[in-house]
Amino acid sequence: MDMKIDSKLIVQYRHQRAWSQQHLSVVSGVSLRTIQRVENEGNASYETLKAIAAAFDTDVTSIAQTTPHLKTVYGKLSASAILVVSILISLFITSSTTAATGVEIQATSVSQSQDRTVTHFTGEVSMTIPHQVPFNITTCKHSALSSGTPYQLTITADNATFLVQDANITMSEEGIKIAAVRITARSSGVPE
Repeated sequence: MDMKIDSKLIVQYRHQRAWSQQHLSVVSGVSLRTIQRVENEGNASYETLKAIAAAFDTDVTSIAQTTPHLKTVYGKLSASAILVVSILISLFITSSTTAATGVEIQATSVSQSQDRTVTHFTGEVSMTIPHQVPFNITTCKHSALSSGTPYQLTITADNATFLVQDANITMSEEGIKIAAVRITARSSGVPE
């Protein structure tokens, strides 16, 4: 999508630096023909706009002209960004409420059982157990919950049990960090 550019400002920046169009072409990595078109027509792709802005050590918004169409695009992008942020916040809340013991779990994908007693974390799972939280780590015994999934570790902390698949455990300032393929969290009182 071509964007409108303040071509007079581009020329002004170029003249302030005593640059020819050829010099701007070399500094920005944009072809001479494209520089000429930008200055004459005031249109450029976003990539061209970024390259020229970088050459002048300024940001894209300072040389782009905001048109009603562009405002609509920004509005749509803003709405999309708000949706993405709200989804991320809801995932974070899910992981935080599951870990009421103070244990924090973050993952690419989170799903819960209908009764909300079991939560499955998958995809780049990161678990932090703070130093002040007492916990036990044991090898995983076979249970109804773990059948079919090769969990290796069981971590118990206060009123929760965590089944962990393919764990990498390290110490950090925050506490014990566990990176895993999958973690399943179960509230106390859930039968194995």
